[in-house]
Amino acid sequence: MIFIFAFVLYFVSVFGGFVQDDLKVVASDPEMGKMSALVATFTRPYYYMDGGNAGIYRPMTSFSLYLNALVTGKEAWGFHLVNVLLYAAICWLVFAVLMKLDCHVFRLWRGRNDGKWGKMAFLGAIFFTVLPIHTEAVNNIVGRAEILSLGFLLLAMLGQFKKKWELSAFMFLLALLSKETAIVGLPILGYLIVMGKEDKNTKIGVCFFYVLIMGCYLFLRLMVLGGGGMANNATIVENPLKFVSTGQRIMNAFALVPLGIGKVIFPWHLSYDYSFNQLKLATGWFDWRVILGILMMLGSLGSLFTSLRKNKLWILGQAFFWGPILVTGNFLFPVGTIFGERLWFWPSLGLVMMGVALLYLFGVHKNRTSAQLSLPPLAGSHVHGPCGFVATPAQIFSVLFLMVVFILAGRTMIRNLDWLSQERLFVHDAAYATDSVMVQSNAAAMYLMKKDLPDGEKYMERADAIYPKYPELLNNWGMYYLWNGENEKAKSKFEECLTERPGYSLCESNMELIK
Repeated sequence: MIFIFAFVLYFVSVFGGFVQDDLKVVASDPEMGKMSALVATFTRPYYYMDGGNAGIYRPMTSFSLYLNALVTGKEAWGFHLVNVLLYAAICWLVFAVLMKLDCHVFRLWRGRNDGKWGKMAFLGAIFFTVLPIHTEAVNNIVGRAEILSLGFLLLAMLGQFKKKWELSAFMFLLALLSKETAIVGLPILGYLIVMGKEDKNTKIGVCFFYVLIMGCYLFLRLMVLGGGGMANNATIVENPLKFVSTGQRIMNAFALVPLGIGKVIFPWHLSYDYSFNQLKLATGWFDWRVILGILMMLGSLGSLFTSLRKNKLWILGQAFFWGPILVTGNFLFPVGTIFGERLWFWPSLGLVMMGVALLYLFGVHKNRTSAQLSLPPLAGSHVHGPCGFVATPAQIFSVLFLMVVFILAGRTMIRNLDWLSQERLFVHDAAYATDSVMVQSNAAAMYLMKKDLPDGEKYMERADAIYPKYPELLNNWGMYYLWNGENEKAKSKFEECLTERPGYSLCESNMELIK
């Protein structure tokens, strides 16, 4: 049921086109659809056409894309269809893992279950399925890296529950080869085996196995990427935190935590870009966003000294939440972007896990308290409605939950429509991402491609007021002047573009159009 629900929720995505990095990674790759490319994926960087200088190695993601092209062809629909199917499978795996957490030594409350945990696991999986913040990871074809890495880690957890250690370790390796974020799976899998019922020797052996897998991955990554394995070519537009002091970077990393949680819970203004100037940087530690982010982390650490430390699902939720954020949230080092909705694919699962753990414990605690008083469950808390109807807390919760799921599912389906084409996405997001030079410049490009110069100029002027040295914007101005017959101005803009980004192929090729 969960699989079908997720597939239906995202079915419209199958009719989408290539958007953003899809054009560079998929549409323009000359190897796409060739059998020889399948093996080559494990011996070259992810962005191999750019010289591999981005420091990214995701061979399993590339392999899946090449295999996708061999089976369905190189049209966008085939890649989108597989993304939707993979997402539906992920949602089912979330349910399967939640169920297994109760079936083994990870009971959230000792005693008789009464089937309640199955209901909570189902509700948790449904809530994860409808989160609108997942739309970028599913609709953006290259978002498959997020889906595959999480999926393989969940499979590694299931393999561990079944005591299939070799299978679990292999799934962990595939997760690492899908995206480097999966490195946070090592402490997750280690925690599960240490807290299990296996004997000491088994625990040591399995942990050593996981560490060995991690070592093999790092060695393979080093062999392929060489010294560029930690390269970061992000510009100030893509990640301004790369160009500030360490203290300022960490300060703003804290400030971005409540932003991400807000996007998960209240996803009304989603955007494909949060780059330069769209997110206002915090300038001091007393900024409310920084304080709130710090309090959230301290609250998480503080919970480890309460009874929640015995709640295994709560601990796993913390790991799924904070682990990826420490890696991709600019805490440990600057990454390729300041913020991205796709980067919250893993943390959103952590939030769901923590929410399910609290709801379940709250319900069991209430029922146990009522039983000790020899009262019916939650007695005295019924709500009387019209005509004598009596609503129990469980019924009220069910109605509220269905309302929330309906609202979030509706928001997800509407957001899917924005991703159907690059033009729809760029123009739609430009309406409220008014401080993003990238969004405004991209919207301008859509109008320029249609030779709608007046509207294109309007968006370029907005972008120019934000950051006039943005290379893509300078290229847009060059094309604008070229089509206006002002060749000298066009040449000047293309030259300025190449000054800002030497060797930029787009500006170089457009420069050749000037007669």
